Amino acid sequence: MRKHSASRNIKALSTVVATLIILVASVVLGVSVTLYATGVFQSRVQEEAITADNLHLWVNVTTGGGSAAGFVVKNTGARDTGISAI
Repeated sequence: MRKHSASRNIKALSTVVATLIILVASVVLGVSVTLYATGVFQSRVQEEAITADNLHLWVNVTTGGGSAAGFVVKNTGARDTGISAI
């Protein structure tokens, strides 16, 4: 009879070990997904962003032509940006 009860304890131990393995795997998977999502959102925050404000246009109609424009360009993003042409 004792051999039979000892085999039950081993099965019970393997059930506990299997539950712990599943629990640890779930925690590791959850942490890795959280870290990946955090990295994706932080990289999106550092995108380029340019705004143009105070747009003005002057047209000289009395002398038959000529115009001028003025505006302010602001870099509101986290990265350096360059303007190659207007």
